Amino acid sequence: MTAFWRRWMGRRQVVLSLGEGAELRQLTMQDAPSLYELTVRNRERLRRWMTWVDFVNSEEDTRGFIRESLRNFRSGRSLQMGIWWSGTLVGTIGLFRSASAEPEAEIGYWIDESAEGQGLVTRATRALTQYAFEHWQVPTVRIRVEPDNVRSRAIPERLGFRLRGEVEEDWADGSHRTLLVYVMHASDFEKTTP
Repeated sequence: MTAFWRRWMGRRQVVLSLGEGAELRQLTMQDAPSLYELTVRNRERLRRWMTWVDFVNSEEDTRGFIRESLRNFRSGRSLQMGIWWSGTLVGTIGLFRSASAEPEAEIGYWIDESAEGQGLVTRATRALTQYAFEHWQVPTVRIRVEPDNVRSRAIPERLGFRLRGEVEEDWADGSHRTLLVYVMHASDFEKTTP
């Protein structure tokens, strides 16, 4: 993974090269129209796994999300990135500091249906995991997925994350969900990285 900073409107923007025409770019306000369109296009498919999609009803909602993401980045709490493939925004991936007592980071992701099966989310997750270990210096990165989300589960399993167990959560839409928790420790990541 090659990490570099790009200047955007007088600010530094995190960019991670994934190779083969793909990269992760920190989301900026300029990305709001593309991200909103991508969300609308994938709303029905994502609704099953991600309740937040029903709270994104306008481009302004998307701008609010990006604004909050940039604020959280400046305070060191999260890094929200777009997955770009051949110059087109095809998904997002985020890195979040855990609110738990353990110093962990968590990764969450989604991708446009048309870009599935290209290895983009696997490469993006590997790159962001490495970023968390190198730049945030956390000992553990975790990924939480629903048990029946087979495509999403395949990502941490493919990368060598270990299944830690299950956690039950109440979601914003009032539903109660059981999630699988996968973890990668920094020492194990060094052994699994090519």
